[in-house]
Amino acid sequence: MKFRRSIFLFIIGIILIAYFTKPSKERFIAFIQPANHQVPPVVDYQDKFLYASVTAIYVDAQNPVTEAGHLVAPARKETYIGLLGKYWKLD
Repeated sequence: MKFRRSIFLFIIGIILIAYFTKPSKERFIAFIQPANHQVPPVVDYQDKFLYASVTAIYVDAQNPVTEAGHLVAPARKETYIGLLGKYWKLD
C-alpha cells in the first residue's frame, strides 16, 4: 500500500511541476530571437493543460519564386512543444 501511495504522489508531483512550469508565448518569442531571420515568423501558440504547442511559419518574402506563372513567397513550418520550462522542436 505504501508503494502505491508513493507512486501516486510522484505522478501528481510531476503533473503539478509540468503545469506550473509551462512556458509562455513571450518565452517562445525570446527562444527564436537568436535565429537570424529577416522577417519574424507567424506564431500560432496553443495553450494546453500541461504543455504548450507552437507552430512557427517562416515566410521568405525577399526571395520570391515563380510557380505556375505566379510569383509566390516560399514558406516553411516548424512545430515546437513547450514543457517543463523549455521548448523542443518536433520536426
